[in-house]
Amino acid sequence: MRSIVLSFTCSLVCCLAVLVCRAQDALDAVAKAYQQASYENGEKFLKAGPYVRALFFNERRDEAIAVLEENIRLARKRQDGKYAAYLYGLRSLNTFILGDSVRAARYIDSASVFAARTADRKIKGYVHYCRGWLLARAGREVDAVTTFVEGLRLLENTGAHTYQRSIYSELYAIYANWRATDLQTKYAYLNLGLAVKWKEPSALFDAHMRMGHLYETLTSETGNPSFADSAVRYYRSAIALFEDNPSTMGTSPTDLAHAAINLANLHLNNADTADRRQAEKYARKAIAIADQYGHTQFKAAGYGILSALARSSHQPENAKTYLLAALAAASQETAMNTETLPLIFRNLAELSEGQQEHTEALHYYKQYVAAAEDRFDAEKLELSARLEAQYERAKQQQALGQLRLESAQKEQQLKLMDARAAEQRQAIEVMKLNEENQRQQLAFANLQNQQKEQELAAVQREVALKSRISQTYIILFAVALFMMALLFYAYRQRSKTLTQQRHLHRLEMEQVQQQHEISNLTAMLSGQEQERSRLARDLHDGLGGLLSGTKIELSAVFSRVNDAAARQQVTRSLNQLDAAVNELRRVAHNLMPELLLKYGLTEAIREYCNRMSHGDLEVAAEIVSYTDSLDTNRQVVVYRIIQELVNNAMKHAEAKHILIQLAQADGTLYLTVEDDGKGFDIVTLDGRKSAGIHNVQSRLDYLKGHLNLISEPGMGTTVEIEFPLAQPAKIIQASGS
Repeated sequence: MRSIVLSFTCSLVCCLAVLVCRAQDALDAVAKAYQQASYENGEKFLKAGPYVRALFFNERRDEAIAVLEENIRLARKRQDGKYAAYLYGLRSLNTFILGDSVRAARYIDSASVFAARTADRKIKGYVHYCRGWLLARAGREVDAVTTFVEGLRLLENTGAHTYQRSIYSELYAIYANWRATDLQTKYAYLNLGLAVKWKEPSALFDAHMRMGHLYETLTSETGNPSFADSAVRYYRSAIALFEDNPSTMGTSPTDLAHAAINLANLHLNNADTADRRQAEKYARKAIAIADQYGHTQFKAAGYGILSALARSSHQPENAKTYLLAALAAASQETAMNTETLPLIFRNLAELSEGQQEHTEALHYYKQYVAAAEDRFDAEKLELSARLEAQYERAKQQQALGQLRLESAQKEQQLKLMDARAAEQRQAIEVMKLNEENQRQQLAFANLQNQQKEQELAAVQREVALKSRISQTYIILFAVALFMMALLFYAYRQRSKTLTQQRHLHRLEMEQVQQQHEISNLTAMLSGQEQERSRLARDLHDGLGGLLSGTKIELSAVFSRVNDAAARQQVTRSLNQLDAAVNELRRVAHNLMPELLLKYGLTEAIREYCNRMSHGDLEVAAEIVSYTDSLDTNRQVVVYRIIQELVNNAMKHAEAKHILIQLAQADGTLYLTVEDDGKGFDIVTLDGRKSAGIHNVQSRLDYLKGHLNLISEPGMGTTVEIEFPLAQPAKIIQASGS
């Protein structure tokens, strides 16, 4: 046993050594990028940020401050204030971390001054993020939320996804503290959506940690075991991301220890032997990481978990050894946890008493009583603070409601402003067209004047040089020439008109054909849905009533049957009738889901996932920013596509987990269906022989959408679909002059 533990510990130490080496490589990489950048285009100011953060991460704080001060001194001389605003914001965060909140407030004020001198919305949003970060840590959470929301407004459509994710994380933490579960869930999924979109390992790690904490919180509030499974899945994904990409992680390895402790606690609550082995594995991982970086709170927690495992395995000596190690780690904390010490002393006393070591047990009981009294005194001192916190929480809830109301009002104002802006743009376009027409008319008039002046000059010269008869011939010739030019101009205009009419006619024919195809596809889908609805009604009203009547008659017969074997056969028949009725209801519901027609696509998808999940299969749904903006016909088409893809995964992929993701962004709906099945080789797929893909593609033609299929043998399958939210364009009546 000791040799196994020793080898496991050695492997953890080796992994940590690799993490440290890769962290140094990451520092060297950002240092090289900083040195190669130039102040000419301002790139070096922006490269200073990652370099300073890497220096802080490697405990080289004096160098980091020196680099910041030098860059701030140069950035202040620039006319555009965005570089100075960026560096002052970073300086305020680092100063607050070092414990000087007064100077940090001065630095963020300087950042705001320089941000006012630039039109860069990305930098303005970053300064708002820094100020909100300081306000949140100063206990002014309501002001912090207001500042963060304004920062998100500034960062909209700027591509600054890193700053947006940081604000989402801060809002998640604040709403978690306020116990606003709906908003907490909203910002956790927004953070995850951005991280998945940009595929940055550090962002994905942070997003998965947030999701794990969210589901761990929901587990403690509801006791639902599925939430615990989701928390374990997200924490494991976070650890895998960190271990696979240590050189690109902007977070501390102690975050890895935090994830390991959370996983160990989740596995500790289960009595299964495999879960207990997992709990020991992650507890030892957290201890090794915490020991490497001096974070004793994780070290004490890890030893506490190992002690609980040893005690449940009837190994009191090992349990006591682990508890003493936890006590030593907890004693190294600058601010001792008033809950940890009494718990350690009480467990030590119980173990000593169980081993008949009464003197030692008495010693630990006395220490337990003293620690408990200290905790009681601390709780009395914190009572007023707790009451004040409750009062502040009530104020925060009131402020939260006000913020929601203001957010709705701002959204309405933004929509009104967008409508007015569209009207103004249309008016400007009309003015430009009128101005262009006037310029063309003026140019044509000038040309006519020039021609008339030239003709008049020619006539005057001919009058002076020739006789009256010659003048008459010239005038007749000029008139004939003018008539020919007029006829040629009329012929040219007629040719252009005929060409335009032919082009417009061709466009009309193409649009009519396109509309005809859309009408055929719409009629086909409508006919299918009507037939499904008719079959569902016939099955439910006809066969369902027949089965129910048969069950009632059998139930009446059952009460009159005295023979045990006959009663058993009747009972078996009644059970088979119940199964048939349930199967009939399931088939009728799949043919025409009433939940979709009553409550919309979101609830229908979630109900479908719950209905399709069973012991060997988990079907989950993640719906982000979808506003139920589709009409009923298109919702039914999307629902049929999801049914087809899930059925394909269940029949062919042998999947254990299926994930349905539905997201709406920028007028487009994104649908993704993933499974962890056996996958297949896309090159060998014959679309003409795959009825499922053909059905999905025919419905996508109606939605004007696109399909992307990703799969490899043994790697699962991902189907990505996107289509516009707007209805397919109708035929435009063309007209020509």
